[in-house]
Amino acid sequence: MTMKGLLLTMTEPPREMEEEFNAWYDSEHLPERLSIPGFLSARRWVAPQAPAGSGKYLATYELDRPQVLQTPAYLAHVGDNFTPWSKRCLSRCVLFRRWACTQIFPGDAGPDAQAQALFLACGDVRAEHEAEFNKWYDSEHMPLLEAVPGVLRARRFLAVEGKPRYIALYELIDAGVADSAAWNEALATPWAKRVDTLTQDSEWILATYVAYAPPAAGALPTKT
Repeated sequence: MTMKGLLLTMTEPPREMEEEFNAWYDSEHLPERLSIPGFLSARRWVAPQAPAGSGKYLATYELDRPQVLQTPAYLAHVGDNFTPWSKRCLSRCVLFRRWACTQIFPGDAGPDAQAQALFLACGDVRAEHEAEFNKWYDSEHMPLLEAVPGVLRARRFLAVEGKPRYIALYELIDAGVADSAAWNEALATPWAKRVDTLTQDSEWILATYVAYAPPAAGALPTKT
């Protein structure tokens, strides 16, 4: 089975450039990326209340396979080949992080277009605990969270570029799901508490984002 891929980016422009940054993203950057063979869809997310510099914007790019990011068609649009507007906006970002990922669970499931919020869990674990970490994630943690009312889809990825290496995306009907009693109960199992101790010395990013809508909201950018 061919594994699906994901390109995940976390960005934050300086406040005085935010309007231009969003105009660039919506009118140039996303259409450019979706013109590349192998890019299936793209969606932007925003955390309006995020502390400054922590990564206000998130973008998820669904790929038909991870190797899309090594193709000549993709490489023709990055690095020295960025457009002048891309170079200007990206060089001014106060934060930019990027992960190139392979989807590892569950199978080749795609995103749910109904999602109005996204919970990101990105972290790592020491090698000696990795087998238990993955067993817990796949056999207990994700099934419990996916069963929480309002969770539309739960997927895991392993980053081949970018750190921390392990990424989980939970697509939600709204942002309140990640604060619900059922969600918190799923996080409180004895095994979950043990894994917390095994991963406490690794970087973790835990954040809730809501669906971003351009000023003139239209259909989600999707390749036709």
